[in-house]
Amino acid sequence: MACMKVSMASRRRRRATTAGAAALAVVFGGAVASCGAAGPEAEQVPQRAELAFKNPMGTSYLRYIEESERRWVGGSSDPFYVRLAASTVTRGKGSARVRDIKVTVDTTATKSVTFTTMNRKHGCKGVRGIITCTPKDIASGEQENLWLFNMVVRKNAEKGPAGPMKVTVTSDNAPTLHHTSHIVIGSPRLTARDLPWASGPVEPGSELTVRPAFGNKGDVDVEGDLSVAVEVVGQATLRRRYGNCRYDKADAPKKALCTIPGPLPAGAAYETDHPFTVAVDSTGSQGKITATLYPAPNTPTRDLLPDSAPRGTGAPLGFRPTDGSNFDQFDRELAPADMQFRTTRRYDRQVNGFTIKGKVGQTLGIGVMDAAGYLEGSSYVTLPEGVSLIPHQEGEASELLYCEYTDEKNRKVLCPAPNNPAPELRVRIDKRVEGARGTVSVEPDPEHPDPDLTNNTAPITMEYVD
Repeated sequence: MACMKVSMASRRRRRATTAGAAALAVVFGGAVASCGAAGPEAEQVPQRAELAFKNPMGTSYLRYIEESERRWVGGSSDPFYVRLAASTVTRGKGSARVRDIKVTVDTTATKSVTFTTMNRKHGCKGVRGIITCTPKDIASGEQENLWLFNMVVRKNAEKGPAGPMKVTVTSDNAPTLHHTSHIVIGSPRLTARDLPWASGPVEPGSELTVRPAFGNKGDVDVEGDLSVAVEVVGQATLRRRYGNCRYDKADAPKKALCTIPGPLPAGAAYETDHPFTVAVDSTGSQGKITATLYPAPNTPTRDLLPDSAPRGTGAPLGFRPTDGSNFDQFDRELAPADMQFRTTRRYDRQVNGFTIKGKVGQTLGIGVMDAAGYLEGSSYVTLPEGVSLIPHQEGEASELLYCEYTDEKNRKVLCPAPNNPAPELRVRIDKRVEGARGTVSVEPDPEHPDPDLTNNTAPITMEYVD
């Protein structure tokens, strides 16, 4: 087969005609040609890659400074970040790099905000409201949280919506990404009521009910829809009930994402008008329930569920007013609450199996407590073939707990006992191995008989995303 030379002009034409838009994740199609011997002037076609926004902010809230405070705090600023993740597209073709990345932010429709402190590390510069940045290439399986510039609310600005800010990301070998962040001057301060803790051990096979409650002690309303994400880990599941909630599974779901109409006005507090019901397994020993509120456009990737996810068949879940004076205060973007529970089977140490799901080249973090529902002692993991461990890295905070190899050749890993926070099993999917399986296990309590040793070990399976 003849070898075709690729000129810069033809590459630009190809890039312009094949680029496609995406909101969160996109896949680049098309063929990659390779040649044998080539002259020094020939160019190699870039390997196909995928680029995605991670947790893009649909609404960006900026701190509002009262005139009486300006002399003390000056021009307080808020940073603007774009988080990008890269991966390969072609299965089994190894790693790739997303090359020649360019981030363009159009701020021309945004009012009452000054954009300043351009990050020269990422090549950022601004001309007449258009900010362009040229960060470094991103390797497949890696993520970069790019601080690009700061945003400062101008003097005499009014609280409320301040217009859209449009973000476009282009590169040499991945499709174009588009995202719009709506700027709001002023900050909600979201609050949450603690979930009630069980007064003592609960019976296996029983039910728990929780009624999440949230408030806003900030200086602007949260307009639009609100997301309430509820998740159960350990030996329990949710009852699938409400028509405006999506669930991760039709039967015995572990996670629900409910969309409830807003607004959440400043000074208001609400609780759900009906409770969530948690069913404890008949042999369950412990678990954890979390409930988190987000402005719907800012729901993070980890809590999103597709539109095709199973929904409840009952009436929609709503809010009703409540007293929020004693709620815990959090950030402008989210408010969490949680509770842990134990059952009367406290000496039955047990683990739940879990699935490592992702693309070849992708790095994943798995909370050991979240995967196993296990609160005491160390966990022992044998990784599936084709998966490698990423242990604690130099420069990472010392208080963070990561699982570590005990026998790298045989993929044996030790996850230390949880100690706030729980340890994280951080792995990389190196290659696709059909039928690959691993195990996670715990040892019996040395001081008390374990009533059921069959649940001390569980499988780890693989699910590859093309």
